[in-house]
Amino acid sequence: MLNSQQQMVTLLNKYNRELVMSDSELKINDSGRSIVVDQTPINVSWYANFKQCRYVVYVIKDGQVVFSKDNSGSDNSCIISDIQLEKSTEYVTEVHLYGDSGEEQKLVNSFVTGNFGEFEGCWISNGKALQDEVDFYQESRNTVIRKKIYIADEINKAYIHLVGLGYYNLYINGEKVSRYELNNDWTNYDKTIFYDTFDIQPFLKPGENDLFVELGNGWYNPAPLTLFGKYNLRNVLTIGEPKLLADIVIQTGTEWETIPTDESWLVAEGPYLFNNIYLGEVLDFRLHKHESDMIDFHDTSWTNAMKVEGPKGVLKPSYIEKVTQNRVVKPVEVIPAEDGKIVVDFGEVISGFIDISFMGHENQVIDFLYSEEINEDKTLNTASTLAGFVGKQVADDFTVPGGAGAPELAEQRDRCICRDGTLRFTNKFTYHSFRYVELKGIDIEHIQELEAICVHTELNPVGYFRCSDSFLNELHDVAKNTKLNNIHAVFEDCARERLAYGGDMVALATSQVFMFNTAKLYEKTIGDFINDMRPNGGMPETAPFMGIKTNGTGDGAGPLGWQLVVPYLLKIHYQYYGNLELIRNVYPFLEKQIEHLSSLDPELICDFCLGDWGSKDANPKNFKKSSPAINFTATCFHYFHFLLISDFSKKLGLNDKWLAYSQKADSLKQEIINRYRNDDGSYADRTQTSYIFAIYFALEDEPGYLIDALVNLIESNNFEITSGIFGQSFAYELFRKYDLNHILYQWLYHEDGIRHMLRDNNLALKEFFGENKNGSCNHAMFSSYASWFYKGLGGIEICDDSCGSDIINIKPYFDTSIDFVDCSYETPQGVVTCNWSRNNELIELYIKVPFNLKRCMLIIDRAYEDSVRHMNVVHVEKKHVYVDIIDTGELNIKLNTVVLPQEEMIDVR
Repeated sequence: MLNSQQQMVTLLNKYNRELVMSDSELKINDSGRSIVVDQTPINVSWYANFKQCRYVVYVIKDGQVVFSKDNSGSDNSCIISDIQLEKSTEYVTEVHLYGDSGEEQKLVNSFVTGNFGEFEGCWISNGKALQDEVDFYQESRNTVIRKKIYIADEINKAYIHLVGLGYYNLYINGEKVSRYELNNDWTNYDKTIFYDTFDIQPFLKPGENDLFVELGNGWYNPAPLTLFGKYNLRNVLTIGEPKLLADIVIQTGTEWETIPTDESWLVAEGPYLFNNIYLGEVLDFRLHKHESDMIDFHDTSWTNAMKVEGPKGVLKPSYIEKVTQNRVVKPVEVIPAEDGKIVVDFGEVISGFIDISFMGHENQVIDFLYSEEINEDKTLNTASTLAGFVGKQVADDFTVPGGAGAPELAEQRDRCICRDGTLRFTNKFTYHSFRYVELKGIDIEHIQELEAICVHTELNPVGYFRCSDSFLNELHDVAKNTKLNNIHAVFEDCARERLAYGGDMVALATSQVFMFNTAKLYEKTIGDFINDMRPNGGMPETAPFMGIKTNGTGDGAGPLGWQLVVPYLLKIHYQYYGNLELIRNVYPFLEKQIEHLSSLDPELICDFCLGDWGSKDANPKNFKKSSPAINFTATCFHYFHFLLISDFSKKLGLNDKWLAYSQKADSLKQEIINRYRNDDGSYADRTQTSYIFAIYFALEDEPGYLIDALVNLIESNNFEITSGIFGQSFAYELFRKYDLNHILYQWLYHEDGIRHMLRDNNLALKEFFGENKNGSCNHAMFSSYASWFYKGLGGIEICDDSCGSDIINIKPYFDTSIDFVDCSYETPQGVVTCNWSRNNELIELYIKVPFNLKRCMLIIDRAYEDSVRHMNVVHVEKKHVYVDIIDTGELNIKLNTVVLPQEEMIDVR
């Protein structure tokens, strides 16, 4: 260990000269990017490209080392607790890694501190509030805020800490400060408010500077639209008029100056006459002074801001990835329609913005209507996008009402009111789900450019999959795109409702982590549900909670399967990302939840769930109780809650609680068996769902006969899997585990399955199989099949007992219909790659695994035993050979099939 700060600095200078920067990522609090950190402990993690024997961690402020740790071993993370953070300060973190054979590696990242939520500024607004419900659908210009800042001296450092509710955009001297869109991390603002910190020194100049903020309504000021005819968001969410809170901190010389929001800031009305997260926006270009200046307006009276009350939530730095513009989609067809309208087909369903440049003339009005589907007569079919079904006739005698002043149909619409000149319209305060857009009020020859922009939370992609089967590649990409279409600071169910349902997240949890780094968004999601935990200890069905509680456990709590969202995401987070501290922090809330679940009447447990939602075996006459084996699945979910908290208790070393919860789980398991096991050994109603649940929750010690019965049931149904979102998610895991991958391959090709969802080439998944009655055409709840591409065909398995992906199995499935698979997955330990291809009678297998794992095993069929005999074979079973490949790095193996005698191929399931 170094003995003094001076020695540390000297040694650091030496390292800076001698060590080569690595491609590996150094992560701070699970982020490989520079982030804002306001409190300790800070988790620093990395991976080495060699077998590590030592690491040294430094934290540096202004060239001085303020923290160091020198440790032996192969650990790939370090918790930093004993460091005194200062506000508005950049800290550089360096990690120096050393290998057994003399390797050296240096990793660098940085973080910036915010203001610890201690704002000098106050919330400001224009002080105006709409009074009547109908006013929310009328013209009401958005709020814009301005501050002139004069800087006389040279700027050393400059930051702004701010939060704008509901959405905000920040400009300095006419330049937008970030790439963020729809910017504000939606949560329960009375519990938590996330603020942003930006380094604004590059945007400032000596002399006068103009800071400008435009506000939109977002989720903070929604219209009183009654979703599904009864849920008014304004009655449940934390709401208010758009407002701003900010501190600007500038260092000139050695002095710091803070410029807080107060009554000296100026407010005015902006050019948006209307904006709503569901219904769209209206922009009046006539209010802009210049074509190139979107922040200077005619007819605007600037007045002093008013100090107003803000939400009660604790101010914390934003830490999740932000919503940004991403992929651009070009039109594939432009269709002239009646009455001078133009219908544009973008060839796929996206969630995002329209981006149109055109020649306008004074007072011209252009209307935009968006849809996911189109009618045979080329008119738009908006039924699948009506917010909360408002305006949809769902029964012969009932059309879903939207409330006072609401439009007859809650369609997605925009409007531009033009002035003379070249204009460009791109959405700012809403996004749309669409493949088609209908334009009215413009001639096609006046359109200069027209694009659609995919807009979503910019999650870092961590998975790669390609194979020789183009349809499977398409399925992979469809799953990825549909998932991203429905992630905007929360994991939404669909682009129509835009609500964060816990059940969908449970069903998709594993498939999400193989495609994106979800560590931070999972952490926020867990926090969102805890923020809205019900008074009785139950978790809500959605978070932020907006009132839905179908078949819930009382007091606003959600159904049992949907309440799994917190413990199940916590399980996945630990397994894949390895944060024990998160379990420790969440555990008290889980105990409160389990206390509530323990208080439920055992005879009524079966009433508290929606079951295996979306199953084709559902009873269409009663959607609340439509799922197959619904009583059985409810009790299984109830049992699962106790299994999960038992496991968390063990991880935390709480042995007494682990024993108590384990015994309770065992008791519940026996009750399920006693109540639902049929005389023939099957369970409940003998549907696919009931078999899958019985196998997944290990109700039988020897499940072979259940597996055989399930296989027979599916094969007799022409390989169609009819279970719902949970059953399918479980099935992709079970059929892989029990070497029944061929069933999944057949299922994915089934004409009435996923293929049917894609029959209209929308390149997005639908909500339901079949005719998709009343369903969304941009819904991710059945995208769990994506995990099978990585775990099945690619063979990359992060084991259940893993912590931060430190235990890995490689077990690829060599389907005879596929010639090659290229698959990789970036874990916190490093990138795992498993590629295979056919070469005549050989299968050429390439594997690359990270160093410093706790365990890593190649599991290969006995048919290839001779090809791996020379390797470190540690175990041989009737069906599989187990090869220890820990710290092997890269492997190239040629597998040559040798048929074993029939008596040695006994199925030992």
